[in-house]
Amino acid sequence: MKKKKLITLLLVVVGILMVTFFVKDWLVFYNCGAVEQCLVENSNYQNIAKFIVTAIMSVVVFFIGGNCLCPRDRNFLQVGFAMALCADFCLKILHNYSHFLDHRSDYTLLGICFFMVTQTFFIYRHTRVSDTDNSVPKIILIPFAVMFLANALHLFRIFEGPTVPIVATYGAFLICSLIVACQVPKKGYYPPKNARNIKRGMILFFCCDACVGISLATGDDHSVQEIVATVANNFVWYFYTPALILLGLSGYKRKA
Repeated sequence: MKKKKLITLLLVVVGILMVTFFVKDWLVFYNCGAVEQCLVENSNYQNIAKFIVTAIMSVVVFFIGGNCLCPRDRNFLQVGFAMALCADFCLKILHNYSHFLDHRSDYTLLGICFFMVTQTFFIYRHTRVSDTDNSVPKIILIPFAVMFLANALHLFRIFEGPTVPIVATYGAFLICSLIVACQVPKKGYYPPKNARNIKRGMILFFCCDACVGISLATGDDHSVQEIVATVANNFVWYFYTPALILLGLSGYKRKA
């Protein structure tokens, strides 16, 4: 099977999985409302299907081979997707299927840390202006400064746990990654279609994580706050799946 046909087949599978878990998420919400225990117990298929989507898109990225824009661009993208796969393994598999361990919240934080690495490689990738550009993007200093400040405040017990420093640091990485991605089409290094895929992919990635932030809101079952959080959670992968597709395809060289 030719690579193009295989990639097309994998994208069709991703599309089918997206439709099925999106529909299932809303059916579960219709039946369970905002009752967390009921939502968790009826989300096994969605968790596995969502992780499979990330796995398939990682395979698509690792199939780039000689169809890359340049080897360094391919390497940045492949490492970024490998870290995203590790993150989703923590968030969708370990967090949901390790009930015998009392570390579910730790898997969530570990997943966020993997996503930090993902955004770091995306920032390096999207700030390059040539095949030999080895410069360190200055914008990367911002999230590291936030990391230092947040952890310093944590040491002085301003925050009770590591959640706020980690989330704040990831937020800084995400915003910086979005900023540099939106500038990619103006720089002219990437072909126009690849540049548009990068920009749109990161905008969708940002929307996905914005929904994650809203979904972290908690309240009593059936409260307005909890309902809004559940609805936002159902839209996370609505944005994240096309983000993975666009970013994954942005690494492929197009025929003139």
